[in-house]
Amino acid sequence: MNKQAEFGSYTAHQPNYEAFKENGKLDDYAYQSLVHMQNASHHLSWALTVLDHANIPVELLEEIRLAVIKTSTTFGDLEEKLRVYKK
Repeated sequence: MNKQAEFGSYTAHQPNYEAFKENGKLDDYAYQSLVHMQNASHHLSWALTVLDHANIPVELLEEIRLAVIKTSTTFGDLEEKLRVYKK
């Protein structure tokens, strides 16, 4: 069965759609959410790495670093709770 996402739907533009499709995870929204949260944490980490090379005030860098740590920690806690709902 060739399941094609309807253009204009969120699935047609969803990152990793093809991988979810190949792995039989199109209907496992908890799993998809976990993947997106992990990707977001990865991107936040890279944002900090890039900022290490920017000419910005140390105070701003520290504020951003603390926000990223808080977000990543919260994601980690929520991911643990969400894992029980994976198919």
